[in-house]
Amino acid sequence: MARKDQPVVYPRPRPGTRTGRVWEVADEITQETGRRASRREVVERIVTERGNRGTANTQYQHWKTSYDTTNTPTGPDEDLRNVESQSLSVGPDGRLVIPQEMRKAMLLDKDPWVTVRVEAGELRVVSRPVAIRRTQRKLRSLKRPGVDEVDAFLNDRKTMWGEE
Repeated sequence: MARKDQPVVYPRPRPGTRTGRVWEVADEITQETGRRASRREVVERIVTERGNRGTANTQYQHWKTSYDTTNTPTGPDEDLRNVESQSLSVGPDGRLVIPQEMRKAMLLDKDPWVTVRVEAGELRVVSRPVAIRRTQRKLRSLKRPGVDEVDAFLNDRKTMWGEE
């Protein structure tokens, strides 16, 4: 019996079985989209393949639990997480209310500022803390081991200005 402080881990079904197909579809969609597959996507694809909707729902939940347990981020992004899509309404004045769970996932409880853009008709909203983390992650590969980059930059500037 699993303890409350330990996550439930569901064993992966055998390939070629109906339950195994749900897991395969979830993995395929996740790989195609670069994000965790949603229940709706998986169930729709399984039903299209003439699979059982109930089996797809149950197995998706098992797959999702397993996926979330094994794909929990660690390091500087460990408090970033995904939230399932939801339908929201935009007020006549253009206001959009972001649910609390989404605001928390976007780290908007720490800093209320966001950057907004539209890509191919899709509204993209990125909080400042998430944008900073994304930039830091991209630049991490440029960090030289054992070198304080700020001190190196300041020393280079002093040399350029003839102060050394």
